[in-house]
Amino acid sequence: MSSEPEHIVDTVVLLYFLLVDQDALLRDLIGDPLAVPLSVYDPDERDLPEGALRHSDLLSEMRRSIRHYEAGSRTGESPDLLVARVQRVDWLFEHDHLSVIEMTLDERALAAHLESREGARENGLKAPLGSGEAACVAIAHRRGWTIATDDEAALVCLEQLHQDTNFGYERIRKLLIRAGDSGRISKLQANAIHSEMRELGFWDEGRPFP
Repeated sequence: MSSEPEHIVDTVVLLYFLLVDQDALLRDLIGDPLAVPLSVYDPDERDLPEGALRHSDLLSEMRRSIRHYEAGSRTGESPDLLVARVQRVDWLFEHDHLSVIEMTLDERALAAHLESREGARENGLKAPLGSGEAACVAIAHRRGWTIATDDEAALVCLEQLHQDTNFGYERIRKLLIRAGDSGRISKLQANAIHSEMRELGFWDEGRPFP
């Protein structure tokens, strides 16, 4: 297990691999432990009382996702299985498969700028980045790490920050293509995983393999 990650994972990538019960595949593809910023996953929230958890705007993005699926299961919109799968994020942290990255002051300042209207204007975006994406972009840029994201705005910001230099990134479909090409899973399995993600709300209209 590597003690020095060279990647940072945003909420969307982590969430959808959890929803389809494929976090082990994600770890195999980009590294174990998975690295995320505090805005994506805050381990201290595991011990918060139920009353505090109702204030979803104050929670990390993964905890808000858990609350979202819990609310859906109570109304019959989402099965309890999905709640359990997203809650697995706590298990990942407790078993050292998820590393929460402490940001430097410089990274915090860049992330805050990317969350501002001024930052959005500078990058030609209609809206600022969310806290999770902004943190991932800041960490990826300052440390030269690969970012795992399917947020188009985050990739636009990274392209602007790097200007003429290349930067590493992974998207869900790209990861599944690599999984199929490397023989970790079959190409049919890659397409099936992608299709299941789309049924759960993932917006990518393509398929890993024709």
